[in-house]
Amino acid sequence: MKINVMLISKYESNLSAMRRMIDDEEIAILGESSGGNKALDKIENTSPDIVIMMLGAEDPDVLSLTERIILHRPRTHVILVAEDLDMDILQSAIKVGAHNVTEFPATPKEFAEYIKSVFNNENTRINSLNAKQNISWMSRVVTVFGAKGGLGKTTIAANLAVKLASLHKKVALVDLDLQFGDAHIFLDVEPMDTIAELVQQVSTPTIDTVRSYMSVHSSGVHVLCAPKSPEYAELVSADKVQALLSLLRTYYDYVIIDTSPAFNDVTITALESSSTILFVTGLDISILKNSKLSLTLLESLQQKDKVKLIINRAVDISSITVHDVQKIIGCPIWAKIPSDYKVAVTALNRGVPFVVSAPASKLSQSISEVSKILLSDNLEYDIQSAGKKEFQVASLFKKRLSFVKLLGK
Repeated sequence: MKINVMLISKYESNLSAMRRMIDDEEIAILGESSGGNKALDKIENTSPDIVIMMLGAEDPDVLSLTERIILHRPRTHVILVAEDLDMDILQSAIKVGAHNVTEFPATPKEFAEYIKSVFNNENTRINSLNAKQNISWMSRVVTVFGAKGGLGKTTIAANLAVKLASLHKKVALVDLDLQFGDAHIFLDVEPMDTIAELVQQVSTPTIDTVRSYMSVHSSGVHVLCAPKSPEYAELVSADKVQALLSLLRTYYDYVIIDTSPAFNDVTITALESSSTILFVTGLDISILKNSKLSLTLLESLQQKDKVKLIINRAVDISSITVHDVQKIIGCPIWAKIPSDYKVAVTALNRGVPFVVSAPASKLSQSISEVSKILLSDNLEYDIQSAGKKEFQVASLFKKRLSFVKLLGK
């Protein structure tokens, strides 16, 4: 679906500057106008999704026009762009009801992300006004954790965040793999700032200042990226992470956290701050050994009751089955995600989450199922009690029963 925008300014130089900054196949310039009543007539006749205007002291009519559009065309959203955004300009915009005010973008990609974010957020607000539905005000912090690298935690976290955003939820994705986090690569966003800059430059953050350090994905997900280099990881303390998560849950419906596989102070803080821990494991002995040890540690931290076990890359040809995992680890299986290397790698290389690029794939369907369970609050769900057939233990696994007994010690 294309986002149709109209550009308005009485100065050709402003129109030209805005025109140059719109270079995205999902955004189309529907028309241009110099303002005044002609602009209102054009909006009435063409019904653009978004009107973009340059805001400055040299064109006071912009605020008057903004107010009239907001009052009489609530489905046409207004973006005000300022060369230099100061407090006086911001207060003037707020007085007429404008809240999508931004500085002139540095790159077309940055501007496109902002336009898409405004479009998604404003449409969600309009739909909420029209929909007769119960709204949950409870924010949920969902940490995706695993006992070993390469389990697909980031894949799950990124796709889950985008899927929840597509269901009209306000979603933040926080990358707390502070040394080697790459959630931004999965979403193809290039962060100007990261969590390292945030904790260095802001001593007492507000939700507005935190959001200014986040990148915005086209789905509407706000991403707080990991530091750009591993040596900056030590700047991010557990106390600062705890304060940050407390702040984020006041604004977002879902805060999705991607973590490193290590039990460091920051990861433990994220786990303790979570409503739900999506614990990712796999179908091989090495992963299951680490998973069992990690679950024991989570139990000692009094966090095991939050754990929802997810088997990633679940394949029927494995000698260890889903049913075997439940017996080995002693924890109900909450969900399983199939193995589809082609879909997953293609999505990663393109920077487009597979819930968007391949919505009909089994991978996308499994993430959709996880998001539905999260939204339903039926967190006691597990695939065994949901009527799934019990799998038989394969002969090769029986030969390794002695190792299973060792894990049970």
